[in-house]
Amino acid sequence: MEYMSNMFARILVGIDDTDASQAALGLAVRLAREHGSELVLCNSVDWLPIVSESASTGEMIDTTPIIDDLKAEGLAVLDRAAEVVKSAGIVAQKRALEGEPARQVLETAVDANCSLIIIGTHDRHGLDHLFMGSTTAGVLRGSMIPVLTVRSGAKTAPETRRCFEHILVGIDESEPSEAAIQTVLDLPAEDRAHVSFYSVAPGGSDANEQAQRVVGKAVAAAEGRGISAKGRVAHGDPIVGLIGAAESEAADLVVLGSHGRRGLQHLFLGSVAEHIVRSAPVPVLVVRTRKSAPEALAARPGAVAAS
Repeated sequence: MEYMSNMFARILVGIDDTDASQAALGLAVRLAREHGSELVLCNSVDWLPIVSESASTGEMIDTTPIIDDLKAEGLAVLDRAAEVVKSAGIVAQKRALEGEPARQVLETAVDANCSLIIIGTHDRHGLDHLFMGSTTAGVLRGSMIPVLTVRSGAKTAPETRRCFEHILVGIDESEPSEAAIQTVLDLPAEDRAHVSFYSVAPGGSDANEQAQRVVGKAVAAAEGRGISAKGRVAHGDPIVGLIGAAESEAADLVVLGSHGRRGLQHLFLGSVAEHIVRSAPVPVLVVRTRKSAPEALAARPGAVAAS
């Protein structure tokens, strides 16, 4: 699987009725304006648990009215989002889906030939409550294309400038980090005016030298493309360090690489990516390594991992 040369060409936006979803939609609209993107808005109603719960009671309960109400609510959520997009002059499709939401998002992203998925997350419990009980983690683990997560309350760049001028990239010596670096280097020049590469040395002189080498290589690659870049090596907890760096560097975006289904257990020097996604003060972009494509193909869409 090749790196996306135009990551913003067609963006799938996961829609529900939460503040986090509205934040994701707002960012998607801004990105669409900047890049001339098409948007695909989707909402998935998972009514199977209702039917299963009714059947488990042994009582004959007609769940049709409840399911119909859920579908109507999903359509209303999509319609409101579509109006927001239309008022901004952006072209969008609406997809009213039924079934396990993470799976439906992944299938739709493939079917609609999307190049990016944007979804909202909530503080702490957000990964367990997106799309009426489905998990953002399922999308992150199963997606073969980049996933941009937007936490409720996350800071975004002022409207007076582009969304992603200041980018912080968490890296180590791994294939996923190479994918993250390459993704940032391939962004349009106006989207990565300032790039900071951040690596954490777990301890010891050898680890520090390795981290310095990784950061130096990334900075050199960026400068070779005419990109203003700097690097930093820190020590301690990588999650705390990266989140702190995003704040101190006034970053607009944090970028991380992932192997995919197993990658969230090994992302960024072994830390858990969900913590960064939930806690980062700015949007987080998770990109896939090319070597993970066969694994991702095996995983989608019916084998989406549950969190």
